[in-house]
Amino acid sequence: SRIQDMARLLFFELSKRSNNPIYNLLPDIVSQLSEIGIRREEFRSIMSFLLGFITKERQIETLCDKLCQRFPKAKTISQKADLAYCLAQLKINEKCVKSLNDHYKLYSASLFDEDVYKSFTTIVSKAKKASKSPESKQFVADWEARLEEAGQIGAENEAADAKALQAKRRAARRKQKQKTKGKQPAVGKKRSTRSSRAAAALEDAENMENSLLSVQ
Repeated sequence: SRIQDMARLLFFELSKRSNNPIYNLLPDIVSQLSEIGIRREEFRSIMSFLLGFITKERQIETLCDKLCQRFPKAKTISQKADLAYCLAQLKINEKCVKSLNDHYKLYSASLFDEDVYKSFTTIVSKAKKASKSPESKQFVADWEARLEEAGQIGAENEAADAKALQAKRRAARRKQKQKTKGKQPAVGKKRSTRSSRAAAALEDAENMENSLLSVQ
């Protein structure tokens, strides 16, 4: 559409400036778009376009650090998946890998999510290509092992929590059914008592009628 074309043109013009204002705005753009809950496809299309303007290594490294620090502030796993996606779009270098490893505790609890984990596997693939020395390759391999372990443990914990929640719900339903069944006999008992009283009253009336007839 015309509005989209104008927006693209605006960002192209902004990217030509020496201070690259897109870089300065990106962390807030990521958070705000993620929080308003736009469709995933739209979010990824926008962020893929904007992150394409970040080409300087220093800016990439700083942005990688800032995005990692936003994981604890994300309120939903969907928002964390958005952050992971943005990280996966960056041109990862050795300093980025070091930063990601240093910030491991900030995002490790999110690796149970398939979408988050998928983005980090993309980052690992990029990191392997960027690694040149044997030391850096080993560093990436060790980091990858940590990711795999956290992802597996997280998935197992998530499955256990889901089973526990289901068991809790089943127990609550059984308890509710027992309460309902417990009330039914009481109602029946009341009806039985009322019926007995009515029968007794009818019998008394008949007896009285028979007495009057015998007197006559």
